[in-house]
Amino acid sequence: MEGIRDHMGKKIILDPLFGDDCVQALIQGYTSEVGECPFFSESVESKCFLDPYSRRTWNCNGRCFVNGFRCEYISEALPHKNLGGEINFLISLIGSEGISIIRSLGWSLLTTDEVLAVSDIKKEELPFKLTVLKILKLVSEKNGTLHLTDKGRMIHDYLLLSQKI
Repeated sequence: MEGIRDHMGKKIILDPLFGDDCVQALIQGYTSEVGECPFFSESVESKCFLDPYSRRTWNCNGRCFVNGFRCEYISEALPHKNLGGEINFLISLIGSEGISIIRSLGWSLLTTDEVLAVSDIKKEELPFKLTVLKILKLVSEKNGTLHLTDKGRMIHDYLLLSQKI
């Protein structure tokens, strides 16, 4: 079924980040329009910001729902309900500066100078903030570059998704 319309004929777009919309998509057998997915991008190899470095043999064309089923990458990226408390606790520990570093690292490998350039953190504060992030096992450093650990990536994806909500 291509698109769902309300009682006045206006097209309804279902959001893959809202549980009620996912249920509605499943009930209706909804298939989203091309390019409708908020994570679709031609600028990354995989065409998906949630998994930018994978290689795929298909192109979803930005459809976040197909026959009512939500894209598996979105389903995997959404934190499990039991992790919500842990994620919120870590976010409160790292504060806005830590969040800025995690967002700026994203899926990239950056040097300390590059993190400084994109994160709006004062140079004298960065070593302390990075130490806290390393202690919490959210960031690690290898060969002079910083990257997110799996836990850091989980927080990054949570922050990315919460911007959409």
